[in-house]
Amino acid sequence: MKKMLYLWAVAAVLTAGCTTSTIRSTQLAEGAALMAIEPVKAHVVVDTTATLQAVSQTRTILGMFRSGDSEFAEYPGMVFRRGPGMRERKAAIHKALKDTDFDVMVNPKYLVQEKRRPFVRTVTVQVAGYGGHLVFDQSEK
Repeated sequence: MKKMLYLWAVAAVLTAGCTTSTIRSTQLAEGAALMAIEPVKAHVVVDTTATLQAVSQTRTILGMFRSGDSEFAEYPGMVFRRGPGMRERKAAIHKALKDTDFDVMVNPKYLVQEKRRPFVRTVTVQVAGYGGHLVFDQSEK
């Protein structure tokens, strides 16, 4: 009888799992949240006296284990085409802008190299472009 109880306890522990749920909602207690977001008016001042450059590399082993950069440039409206090197492009832009006073990279040019070996895939991206400062227009009200 004790063995049967232990077996049931072990089975219960093995079948129970841990789950995490994240629920995002725009509902408030009184109804839907409506936000009026106006576009930001700005222009970019480009500094063409110096070129920003950086390299990012990611190595994937067995299609599961990835090593490489963990900081990325994420700008609204910044379009990155699908395909090899998308993750590395974002990381290379972040590296190029890091420790500078520039806000964005203007006219970036990419060189994407992908090497495939048995069990290992390496993607290397080199980026070069100009730095730019965002200048926000003063709204007249």
